[in-house]
Amino acid sequence: MYIVFGAGSMAAARRSERYVGWATFWRLATMRLRSHLLRWLLIPTLALWLLGSVIGYLHSLELAHEAYDRTLLGSAMAISEQITVVDGDVVADVPFTALEMLRTDAQDRIFYRVTDLGDGGYITGYEDLPSVGSGSSEEPRFYDTIYKDQAIRVVAIESTVLDGDAQRHLLVQVAETLDARHQLTRSIAGDAALVQLILIATAASMIALGVARGLSPLTRLQDEVLKRTAHDLTPIETGTVPFEVAPLIHAINAHTERQRQFGAAQVRFVANASHQLKTPLTVLRAQVDHALLQTDLASMRAIVSHLHESTDETGRLLAQLLSLARSEAQYAREVQDLDLTDLAHEVTFEMLTLARGKGIDLGFEAPCAVQVQGERVLLREMIANLVHNALVYTPEGGRVTVSVGRQDERAALWVVDNGPGIAVAERPRVLERFYRIAGSREHGSGLGLAIVREICDRHGIVMELGDALDSVSGLRVQLVWPGEVSDNERGYISKANHFNA
Repeated sequence: MYIVFGAGSMAAARRSERYVGWATFWRLATMRLRSHLLRWLLIPTLALWLLGSVIGYLHSLELAHEAYDRTLLGSAMAISEQITVVDGDVVADVPFTALEMLRTDAQDRIFYRVTDLGDGGYITGYEDLPSVGSGSSEEPRFYDTIYKDQAIRVVAIESTVLDGDAQRHLLVQVAETLDARHQLTRSIAGDAALVQLILIATAASMIALGVARGLSPLTRLQDEVLKRTAHDLTPIETGTVPFEVAPLIHAINAHTERQRQFGAAQVRFVANASHQLKTPLTVLRAQVDHALLQTDLASMRAIVSHLHESTDETGRLLAQLLSLARSEAQYAREVQDLDLTDLAHEVTFEMLTLARGKGIDLGFEAPCAVQVQGERVLLREMIANLVHNALVYTPEGGRVTVSVGRQDERAALWVVDNGPGIAVAERPRVLERFYRIAGSREHGSGLGLAIVREICDRHGIVMELGDALDSVSGLRVQLVWPGEVSDNERGYISKANHFNA
C-alpha cells in the first residue's frame, strides 16, 4: 500500500508541476506574443513612414521647383521685354517688378545677367554669373549651380532685338538662391509626415487594443488551466481560442494524453506487480518457514528444491512484468535494423535446456535471411515468450518448431507445437493480461501471450492464432511484419536445425 500511495503522490505532484509549467508558459507566451506582434507591426510601419517621408520630401522639392521655376521664368521674360537698342548700344532697363516678384520671406538673393550672344559681350547684371554653356535653344533652360558659395537655381532664355535692319541675339539669365524652395519643401513634407505619424500612432493604439483582445482567449485559457486540479488531464477545449493557436492546443493535448497514458501505465505496473508478486512471495516465505522447522537433511533438500523452482517462477514473473511495462506505447522506441532469422535462431537455441528437460523435439527452420526493423530487446522477449509457452504446454515427447520466412513478401515468424492447442472461443481471451484457461494444469501468470500482443501492437505486427497444420492437435502462432522485405536469399545458407532431446 505504501508503494501505490507513494507512486500516486509523486505522479500527482509531477502533474501539478506540469500544469504550473504550462500556465507559466501561457503567461510568458502571451506577453512575448503581444510584444512580438507589436514589434513586427510597428517597426516596419515606422520604417515605411521614414521612407515615405524621404520620398515625400523629394516630391515636395520637385513641386517647389516647378512652382518657383514659373516665377523665375516670368522674371526673365519681363527683363527681356525691356531690352532695346539705342544708337547701336543695347540698353537693358530692368523693371522693379521683374525682381520684386522673386522676393520671399526666406530672403533669397536674386542675380541676373544679360549677355550678347553674337560677340559674347557682357551687357548688364552680375558679370561673373555662371553661364549656361555652349549652344543655343529657343526653349528656356533651367539648371542648378554654385555662385558665391551658395546653391542657386538659374533660368536662361534667348531674346532677339532689332538694331536697324539687323537682329541681335541676347541671353537673359535670372537666378535665385534655394532657401525659399527648401523652406516650402520642409513645410509641406513636415506637415505630411506629422499627419502620417499621428495616423500611425492611432493605428498603433488600435493594433495594441486588437492584439490584447485577440490574445484574451489565451489569458482565459491560462486561468482555466490554473484552476485545474493535479488529477485533471482532460483535453483543453479549442473552440474559444484563435484558429492560429488551435494547432498548438492540439499538440499540448496530445502531449498531455501521452503523459496521462504514461502515468496510467506506471499505476498499472505497480498494481500488477503488487498483485502478482503477493502470492509467490507468500509461498516462498511459507516454504522458508517450513524448511527452518526441518531437522532431516533430505526433507530440507526437498523443500529447498521447491524453493528453487518457486524462485525461478517468481523471477520469470518479474521479467514478464518488466517486459510488459517496456512494451507500453508511451516508452521511447529504439528502432534498429535486425536479422530476424539470427534473432529467432539465438532464442530457440537458448530454450534447448527446457526442451531437453521435457524430451521435446525443438526445431528451427529458415530458408532465407529476413531483415526487419524493431526494438531488439522487445522482439527477443516476444519470441522467447512464444517458444517458452509452446514448450510449457506441449506434453513430454512432443514437438515444437520455430520457422522464419515470408508471407506475401513480408517478414513472418511461426511457432507451431503439437500440444493441446487453444479452443477458438478462448483465443481472443488468452491475449488478455493474467487470463489463464480454466482447468490448465501448467503453472503460469497469464502474461506470456499478452506481452506478445503488446509488442506486436507496438511494432505493427499482425498476430494470428490457429490450429497446427500437420497434427491432430496443437497451436500455430503466426506473426507477420508490416512492409515488404528485400530479397536476401542469394548467398544465404539455409538454417534447419532440430535440437532433439
